[in-house]
Amino acid sequence: MKSNCLLTHGLVAVLLLIAMPLKAATITANQDTHLSFSQPPRLSEAVLAVAQSQQRVLDDVYWPAAGLYRKDSQNADRIADLQPVRHQITVNTGKTQQQWKRLYRTLTQLTVAERINRNIDPDFTRITPAANPLLNGTWHLQLPHRPTTIMVLGDVKQPGEYAFTERQSVRRYLEQAGAETIGISQALIIMPSGERSHVPIAYWNERHQDLLPGSIIYLPLPEKAIHGFAVDTNEHVLTYLQHRLIR
Repeated sequence: MKSNCLLTHGLVAVLLLIAMPLKAATITANQDTHLSFSQPPRLSEAVLAVAQSQQRVLDDVYWPAAGLYRKDSQNADRIADLQPVRHQITVNTGKTQQQWKRLYRTLTQLTVAERINRNIDPDFTRITPAANPLLNGTWHLQLPHRPTTIMVLGDVKQPGEYAFTERQSVRRYLEQAGAETIGISQALIIMPSGERSHVPIAYWNERHQDLLPGSIIYLPLPEKAIHGFAVDTNEHVLTYLQHRLIR
């Protein structure tokens, strides 16, 4: 009798497991969107589902900054680790130390994850099978509104966000942030897509480059080598900024 009861309970448990849909994929977006899928969705399906859940039309999305991210991965943990910046705060003094502190405070206010380098616009992915993978597991979709600012960080007197102005030069943004550009021939630009480039800014080599809203201009800070620590801190900061989420 007892064995029959155990068998019955076992069968019920198995049937319940079969009846309960298993979550094959979880997609988050912003802070208030959390979608579960019983079958792995295509990237295009996930984007459309998020847009629908947020009651948004695709034209409302700022596609230059739209992206697909992994939050729970070894790469995400490595990118988010700001220990190299804390090291620079420890080993530097005076003005340079204060600059690293300000940068550290700014970075801790950003959210980062592992950004997957791909176009997620459904108008593209739906007609390009190789660019429309199945999403299994946990993912984050960034479908931001168009930003209104440019961020200037690094070796400047007043780091922060500045109003985006059409056709304004990189040098002009740096001047607004109080940068001392004498002897500096180029600045680093991180586009909303996460792409990175060097832009000449000296009087003798300046080249105009149109920036997109949501871009970051970065002038590397002086850094000290630390015994037993081989990380290039400015390079780590740039990687961190490339993988930020734009709300």
